[in-house]
Amino acid sequence: MLEVQASVEFEGPVFDGRAVLALNDFAEAVVDDVAEQGFRDIHFTLSRVLRNPTGYYQSRIRNRAVGSAQVLYDDRVIYGHWLEGTGSRNAPVTRFTGYFTFRRVAQHLRKKAPAIAAQTLKRYLGRMQ
Repeated sequence: MLEVQASVEFEGPVFDGRAVLALNDFAEAVVDDVAEQGFRDIHFTLSRVLRNPTGYYQSRIRNRAVGSAQVLYDDRVIYGHWLEGTGSRNAPVTRFTGYFTFRRVAQHLRKKAPAIAAQTLKRYLGRMQ
């Protein structure tokens, strides 16, 4: 009877846990990068749609971490719902239907997110190899 004993030792980021740490860091960075792009897109869109901007509404836009997510919101500005078009005084009461800025930016951001993630991944690939 012939007994063969192989002793193979694996090395590298995949086997010592560094790749998992890099992947976790990447996941957090993607959320931050997408939220930052959303923040910029909201400001860009508002600068184009607001007719007589005072700067107050734009200054109240926030990006806040909630658990592992990022939330973009208008810091509960009293007329924010009206500007968005979700207020009780829109269409039936006034002719103004709203700008739908957050809704439109969210829709476009869903389309942009894979490209943003691909760009972010480039920063972490070296740590995973």
